[in-house]
Amino acid sequence: MAVSSEAGSRVDDAYEWLLAEITGFRLRSGSPLSENRLASQLGISRTPVREALQRLEKEGLVKRTDNARFTVSQLTATEVNDACDLLELLDTYICRKASSTLTDSEARKLKGYVDDMYAAAANDDRAAWALADQLFHRYANALSGNVLVAETVRETRRRIQRFWLRAASMQSRLRSCAEEYDELYQAMVAGDAAAIEPAVKKHIGHMRERMLEMIAAAAILLGDD
Repeated sequence: MAVSSEAGSRVDDAYEWLLAEITGFRLRSGSPLSENRLASQLGISRTPVREALQRLEKEGLVKRTDNARFTVSQLTATEVNDACDLLELLDTYICRKASSTLTDSEARKLKGYVDDMYAAAANDDRAAWALADQLFHRYANALSGNVLVAETVRETRRRIQRFWLRAASMQSRLRSCAEEYDELYQAMVAGDAAAIEPAVKKHIGHMRERMLEMIAAAAILLGDD
């Protein structure tokens, strides 16, 4: 049965509210998420809440316990470091593979995504910036021709980036991130395999640093050991 636009809006609203609470570290890792309580708090029925939780589960931000209840699944410093280590390796591989066969039209498409990041940064538009970022990586992944690596990267990035984008959502940081992508793009267009690795590591390194700062600050705020 098709979901009405109104029902879809309620799901989106519940999703965005929960996403903000989780990525803003206002909910502890392991905190139970009661569908009834959330529905009452948001003034909606349980169905859109459940659908929002299921969407967050797919993104790794909530998980189910043995009794099928949802709980918050926050990032840890270890998870951030593990994810960033993996992204450094696989993004370097993907960008080098894509660069080795890059055509002029493919390069122009990648450049378009970088330009979109600059434009979004100028408007401090986190959503538009995130979309351009996603499309850049999706296209680079496709150009690499390695489906398994591309899928691993996509799943790894999806979870960690939800938190990072919240930290990066200020004009100066979005601008510097766009510049990092521009640097990576220039290395890819030049076919400079040696320059691709440091460009990737620079961007991932900044993401790692900011994420670890967020986790440390949240631990102090929440009183975690």
